[in-house]
Amino acid sequence: MNADGRTRLDQLPEWNALARHREDIADTGLRELFAADPGRGTGYTVQVGDLYIDYSKNLVTDETLALLQELATATGVFGLRDAMFRGDRINVTEDRAVLHTALRAPREAVIEVDGENVVPGVHAVLDKMAAFADRVRSGEWTGHTGRRIKNVVNIGIGGSDLGPAMAYEALRAFTDRDLTVRFVSNVDGADLHEAIRDLDPAETLFIVASKTFTTIETITNATSARQWLLESLGDEKAVARHFVALSTNAEKVSGFGIDVDNMFEFWDWVGGRYSFDSAIGLSLMIAIGPDRFRELLDGFRIVDEHFRTAPAEANAPLLMGLLGIWYNNFFDAQSLAVLPYSHYLS
Repeated sequence: MNADGRTRLDQLPEWNALARHREDIADTGLRELFAADPGRGTGYTVQVGDLYIDYSKNLVTDETLALLQELATATGVFGLRDAMFRGDRINVTEDRAVLHTALRAPREAVIEVDGENVVPGVHAVLDKMAAFADRVRSGEWTGHTGRRIKNVVNIGIGGSDLGPAMAYEALRAFTDRDLTVRFVSNVDGADLHEAIRDLDPAETLFIVASKTFTTIETITNATSARQWLLESLGDEKAVARHFVALSTNAEKVSGFGIDVDNMFEFWDWVGGRYSFDSAIGLSLMIAIGPDRFRELLDGFRIVDEHFRTAPAEANAPLLMGLLGIWYNNFFDAQSLAVLPYSHYLS
């Protein structure tokens, strides 16, 4: 049994059935599978919005897929999925809800955590982000000396850095090319130095992403950036025009010199790796604009609804997860190659 009282996967009869099936098809190759089923190339596909997913080149048969779906049923995947969308505390290690899906829910949706509908709060933050992003992009928001902001530097670590940085690179073609956007995460000062060495402090905005505003790596870099700014501009009041915070610790944010009106909130029911569609994505919203950011959220919602409603045999996230289990555990395939043809997805 696992710590949460559930039976270990490898002790389930469905797991053993997959192990036997793996032995049965040990000598079967893709050429043989395609020869036996000429329609495999179109039959083993799923369409989700504009995403076309072809999994026909995997070493699976109809029987494999049926057995994998039986494993999903036996382990309660669908119940856990529904519990996640309801806002139940399925993060058992931290006793928290897992509600990144609420970040892209429509305004009229009702998603409750501990009896409170979180959707109005989500949209309040999105609206605040949009208003600020528009001010920066239009030039209405200026630096301490009155000059337009031309550079945005996101300071964070983990999910407060990786997600926005990845999305920025993927969507670079849609960004405002008059803005320079960079990301700093390494506590080694060389990372910050390289990010700001050719920037003008009077034209640079720093976004400090730390929920508690105590993350050592992030605050170390933010403090160094603050010193760099003040060495050039001199006035402590400049901090409030060149720094904003993604945090919930108003006291720490204010103590740093940031106006708490420019503090953007996010919630503990958002895991770091799923957080860039929350306030953590402010740098991305400034880069691509609020309208395109909302298009991004709409795309997420399409996949959310697909995952929530699609049957097992046509549920893309479920199929991808099950294929991962199949290869990792029954082929001992410990590496996954992601080979994008698009330069922006590299």
